[in-house]
Amino acid sequence: MAEDKKNTFGDVLKKALETKKAAVKTVAKPVAKASVGAKPTGSPTITYKNPKIQADIKNQAQVDVFKAAKEKQLAALHTKTHQDLINAAYKAAEVLKISPFVLLKEEWSNFTNTRGNKYTGPAIDDLKHLDDAQKAALKKALGL
Repeated sequence: MAEDKKNTFGDVLKKALETKKAAVKTVAKPVAKASVGAKPTGSPTITYKNPKIQADIKNQAQVDVFKAAKEKQLAALHTKTHQDLINAAYKAAEVLKISPFVLLKEEWSNFTNTRGNKYTGPAIDDLKHLDDAQKAALKKALGL
């Protein structure tokens, strides 16, 4: 009769390591998305199976877009004079039906003394004394 093969310690260890290798999964494996009939353009869109990584990539993309928009806004603002910003504050205040001095306080309170100077301050999105509606109205009045 066939003799039963006894497992040695090496066989047990080898089997244990094989199951561990099988249990190890990659954390982030890219999968390219492609729709039927779509024409390839540039690089493929990559999605990750791990939702946290996918969310982090999406958040980073949003941060990059926001930074680019802020840099563009600052470049445009730094071409304006203080008088241009005063005029925009009056236009925005008229739309919002508020006093223009609400928009011209804090960081912009000295603009009437230096009307011809170029603006060197922060972006409109960084002005702490304005709410979102006031910022939006100012940006619209300035054409940003």
